[in-house]
Amino acid sequence: MKKTITTLLLICCCRALSFGQCTVPPDLFPTDSIMVCTGSAYTLNAPVVGGATYAWSVAGEAGTSVNLNASRRIWLTVDDGVCSITDTVTVLFNSFLLSPIVSNAKLCKGQGVTDLPVEGENLQWYDDAIGGMPGTGLPPVSTIDTGRVTYWFTQTILGCESPRAPMLVRVIDKPVFDLGDAFIIPCGTAGVTIQVVDDHESDYLWSTGATGISIIAPERGVFSLYAENMCGSHSDTTRAVECEDYCVQFPSAFSPNHDGVNDTYKAACFCPVPSFRLVVYNRNGEVVFKTTDPSAGWDGYFMGKAQPSGIYVFNAEFYDFVLKNTFTKKGTLMLVR
Repeated sequence: MKKTITTLLLICCCRALSFGQCTVPPDLFPTDSIMVCTGSAYTLNAPVVGGATYAWSVAGEAGTSVNLNASRRIWLTVDDGVCSITDTVTVLFNSFLLSPIVSNAKLCKGQGVTDLPVEGENLQWYDDAIGGMPGTGLPPVSTIDTGRVTYWFTQTILGCESPRAPMLVRVIDKPVFDLGDAFIIPCGTAGVTIQVVDDHESDYLWSTGATGISIIAPERGVFSLYAENMCGSHSDTTRAVECEDYCVQFPSAFSPNHDGVNDTYKAACFCPVPSFRLVVYNRNGEVVFKTTDPSAGWDGYFMGKAQPSGIYVFNAEFYDFVLKNTFTKKGTLMLVR
């Protein structure tokens, strides 16, 4: 601001012209504008100059200071009889100080915290929306476990602290899921739903081209799911089989006539069978054959005698290597001679 200085010339009749020494400093205020925090009163002080007069733009004020409670522009003239200095200052009560620019943060589990999305001057953080002691630097965010926590940030400008702005910090992990072992599609159904729990962070892509957390497996086959988020990726595969697609199948008939074709009744195994039991009964309920060896079969004889043609009953129990489960199978078979 422009300062106005007036020098008084004292002229005496029989004496030479003389000049006094100015005692008023050239700057009455240290700056052109002063920021005052909202909700507080402020005393504006001017330099103390002995014997000087003070003329404020504030009505009724004539001392070395004035009390203010609202924003305004003020000028002051100090006159010590030798010189007159005028200075102007703007006092601004800061009722519009904005909070810092804050965004929610997403971190990966196990990741070090080196920065958070907040912009402002002289930042401070709090662990509550009201009260509490302010902290500086980064808040104590832990990424050891997944979860969420909220911090509140302020900025301080010219001594005034802004309102608090919340930041939600979330710690997430890479996708984690398990499609499970192979499963059976029940007979007569449109399929089986395969699904995972949505972590609301990942993008999902199935081997069928579908997206989302679930698909319907309509028929036998291998199905896989790939998921990815900012922390990593994960994939898994499962197998669907139809209701009769067991590892162990049992024929409906055999003909023990020694022609080299279907001469024994035995299970057809399409995968490893860790445990197995097969029992064949005649019409009288007698056990005519039993074995725990899936490669062994009944030759149509019982107690050294060829058994007659007809219907026999079998009862089997086996562990299915694909389905990772033990199944019991009962049915009938035809002996043809």
